[in-house]
Amino acid sequence: MRIKCLAVLLLAVALVLCACDSLDNKSTDTSISATEKVRVTGELLISDDDDDDISGYPVTINETLVKSSPAKVICLSSSLTEMIYELGFGDRLIGRGSYCEYPEEVLSLKDYGKPSSPELNDVRNASPDLLITATSIPSKDTSALSELGIQVLYIPSPRSVEEYGNIYRALGMVFEGQFAGEETGNKTFSAIRSELTGSGIDLGRFIYVTEGGAVAGGDTFESSVLSLFGENIAVSASGYTFDKSLLADDQPDTIVFNSDVPVSELKSDTALSFLDAVVSGKMISVSNSYFESPSGRITGLLAELAGEKEDENEA
Repeated sequence: MRIKCLAVLLLAVALVLCACDSLDNKSTDTSISATEKVRVTGELLISDDDDDDISGYPVTINETLVKSSPAKVICLSSSLTEMIYELGFGDRLIGRGSYCEYPEEVLSLKDYGKPSSPELNDVRNASPDLLITATSIPSKDTSALSELGIQVLYIPSPRSVEEYGNIYRALGMVFEGQFAGEETGNKTFSAIRSELTGSGIDLGRFIYVTEGGAVAGGDTFESSVLSLFGENIAVSASGYTFDKSLLADDQPDTIVFNSDVPVSELKSDTALSFLDAVVSGKMISVSNSYFESPSGRITGLLAELAGEKEDENEA
């Protein structure tokens, strides 16, 4: 079969943007420099035969060329591992990272160590087609693995809901190619998106407080997700640099906070203790794991935002 290259499609997949794009079009400016670093490219190949057999390969995800669907994959990231199972490709996994514990069947796979310090000798011996990680590996190690035919795909944690969806699409393309894979990724993420946006939860104007009393700014994943349910007062701030003294003149309707932060800490915070939301108890505790390791289980956030989970951090 003679394969002819008909077109080259470029699809920008912003996996490391510093954007705060959300599903209801609430967003801030994106980082152009970050966008330029991350591209997903696909080459459309079609045969000359009458059946017009279409291949979605090769695809390039974050500068890693995937020539064909990988049969043996090691994934070191817990969130990416969960996503792979959600997409229906769990049977391709032959290994996991030390923190990968869900779904339960992943525990039967060999542990290749922590994402920050994987057992690379064991990885070489396993000879997977692809190693996927959310934590970067030194270039000398990735080069050594590449020489052995082991590609390393780095997909960092999302900084926005848009990036979160793009990860599903990128993983779909890894396993099924450009077209079928993107469709699979869209289908999987659309179900999650629909559940989140259809909840009817309204936080009003809010802030999200995490460990150390820091407030999440507009370019954080926490802000992007929670902005599906309200308006982040700290949207103009970057990272966790928001000046809490500004809340004296611009009070939130609701304070959402990391469940690792005790309520007593909020009540003793000089910039927060006097706020109406603190005094009246309009505070909602949520697990920060939804933001640190996002997967399909992020929909569990809805029950916590709705107050259906008993508060365990009054101390």
